[in-house]
Amino acid sequence: MSNDNKQENKELSKLININEDATEFYRSAQEKAESPSLKSTFKDLESLHKGVILNLQNIVRANGGETKADDTMMGNTRQFFGELIAKVSNKPDAAIVTHLEEAEDRCLHSMQSALESSDVSTATKQVLLQEAGTLQKSHDYMKAMKEYLKQAA
Repeated sequence: MSNDNKQENKELSKLININEDATEFYRSAQEKAESPSLKSTFKDLESLHKGVILNLQNIVRANGGETKADDTMMGNTRQFFGELIAKVSNKPDAAIVTHLEEAEDRCLHSMQSALESSDVSTATKQVLLQEAGTLQKSHDYMKAMKEYLKQAA
């Protein structure tokens, strides 16, 4: 594997890790949500992040890499999502949605950093742009849900 591919895979691994953590957080949110419709929404968004993970893993494999997690990055993102889970453990749906929107912000920021990285090839950036669009829709949905629940309270 070339050095360029190694650097690109490193960037992609960061994105994979944070999206894996997001899927775990959505899974936890499903258990804690009171509303059946929110539970369903969280399941759908968990699946969305799983799709992002699979697409990114395919690129890493095509580059000749493996998709195992980087313990340092996983530790940082797991800590972030762990703190969010702790914050919402006994809170109503509105609080869960607020923290999920924060998590989506983090996913988007990581994707933007990868898009700006000189370590990522143009071809991979095209895939990342599509995935960024998917994550943006997820973020926008959570933001709208947060506003709706805030007004309904």
